[in-house]
Amino acid sequence: MLRRKVLPAEIRPAWEAFATQAHRVQQAREALLSCLPVGRGSQRAPVQVGIELMRDELDAVRPEMVAWRVEAVEEAWQDCVGATDRARARVDRALAVADATDEVHDLYHEVAAIVQPLEAWADAEERWHQLRQRRR
Repeated sequence: MLRRKVLPAEIRPAWEAFATQAHRVQQAREALLSCLPVGRGSQRAPVQVGIELMRDELDAVRPEMVAWRVEAVEEAWQDCVGATDRARARVDRALAVADATDEVHDLYHEVAAIVQPLEAWADAEERWHQLRQRRR
């Protein structure tokens, strides 16, 4: 009989908080990326809208991150805090560049500076998955 791996009960609430926040960050990331022009008529919304959405989500998620701070994922938590802060720190510059130019290269560079650090959230999710244990 195969038994599913599950998280220990004592950290499940922290996992649920993480999962909710990670989903919000990922959705905002995808929305921002969808605003980048990739061809004629393929842009869903102006890049500024995507950047502002990302700013709003980062501002909302950041103070809530303490809800998933547990010893088992402390390093991943620290990485996500740093990544979230670095991404948020680039938002104003990205908005300024988006307002000043239509140069695709410049827009891609600024958006990359926001979204790349957020890969830490995917790494944190992997760390959470490593904590799963077989039920007894």
